[in-house]
Amino acid sequence: MRTRFAGAGVLVLLLAACDGMCGPLPATPAAGVQHGVACVDVKAPHHAYVVVQHASGAWIQRCVGFAPGFIDAPTAMERAGIIFTTQPDEAHTICPIDGEPVEAKNCAPGGGQQWAMFITVGGRWSQSRQSLTQVRLTDGQVLGWRYVVAADVAPSPPPRPDAV
Repeated sequence: MRTRFAGAGVLVLLLAACDGMCGPLPATPAAGVQHGVACVDVKAPHHAYVVVQHASGAWIQRCVGFAPGFIDAPTAMERAGIIFTTQPDEAHTICPIDGEPVEAKNCAPGGGQQWAMFITVGGRWSQSRQSLTQVRLTDGQVLGWRYVVAADVAPSPPPRPDAV
């Protein structure tokens, strides 16, 4: 157990040093960088981006290459290595994302915070009212998540990726 714990400590220090810009990418062909953003399948003809901003303000950004003309949002998140859970409710609520909140019981509707989903449309953020499974991203589009106070009816979007 001590060996695993020591390894976990080193991993925590490494991830802290990365400041959210590095992390595990899925083992897929042609992982690389697209305009300075960690990218899976960088050689694919199309690229979409995923940004996740936590309540602390820390955020991660990833890029996913794809073909043919679109990629559905759940697949983009999975291929980008972002861990998320779909709740078994009518709206298929996505929570937790990237480990926030720590306890899934805090994902219940009516809680203090929730994940707000945004999509770029014409290069500008737009809060999405669709469920994640309905979203299809095309070349250059960004899927964004921000952990916000549930009472905020018009939350600010997450930061845009550096490359877009």
